[in-house]
Amino acid sequence: MNRLSLMLIFPVLALAACTGGGEGEERRGPINTALDEARAEIREEFATKNMTLGRGAKGEPRAEISPQGDLLIGGEAVPLDAAQRELVLAYRTELVAVAETGANLGLDGASLATDAVGAALKAAARGEDPAKIEAEIQAKAAGMKASAKALCDRLPALHASQQALAEAVPAFAPYAGMDEQDVADCKIEP
Repeated sequence: MNRLSLMLIFPVLALAACTGGGEGEERRGPINTALDEARAEIREEFATKNMTLGRGAKGEPRAEISPQGDLLIGGEAVPLDAAQRELVLAYRTELVAVAETGANLGLDGASLATDAVGAALKAAARGEDPAKIEAEIQAKAAGMKASAKALCDRLPALHASQQALAEAVPAFAPYAGMDEQDVADCKIEP
């Protein structure tokens, strides 16, 4: 690590140390405020923007699902009847729930890291027992583990919704890439 990197890391660590420790916006610090703003932006985007499904299994054109339940393939709306549109919307709802949970897990991880650095610096400055800080961080990490388990628990419903949509709308089938093994692979130990 070069000298400039070392000079830059200490102000960042000091900023992180100032971010936690109390309730209220004024005591939360700029990093946690930025994380809260990112959460709000993610929720807004998921609610109002098309969900991109990517390209199909064999390089088909890009597919998207609009908030209104339109299935767009290559920018063109696939004709849907009312029942098919309901399936598209149900799939989108499941997809958004999983995506939002995943995004929140990432943001929670960033928040946990910020809190851990801040707590470690405060503990070092005050001569506190590192084991106490570690226990506090472990408790927060346990909450993240529960959130990760909740994400895995949502995958069967997402898979079922995807399969129902692929059966009802053949044009969607190439984009139904999740399989039962993906669901089985998502395991979070208690």
